[in-house]
Amino acid sequence: MVGFTRSLAREVGRMGVNVNAVAPGFLDTEMTSGLDDDHRRKIVRRSALKRLPTVGDVADAVAYLLGDAAASITGTVLTIDAGSTA
Repeated sequence: MVGFTRSLAREVGRMGVNVNAVAPGFLDTEMTSGLDDDHRRKIVRRSALKRLPTVGDVADAVAYLLGDAAASITGTVLTIDAGSTA
């Protein structure tokens, strides 16, 4: 995904098209709330922020990438995982 995002950004950048990807980790959703407490605590403990990101966190990041403030961002994979991969 990283390689494809970068390659496509180089390919279509000259046409003024930005290409980015969003890579969410475990999110606080109905699905993850169904995990047993011990497993969920392990996932949260791995996170630098000691929480799971929300669907809203992902939506906010996508909204940012679609906005004018991100006009010079292309070829990037934005990881939204509250620091689990930090």
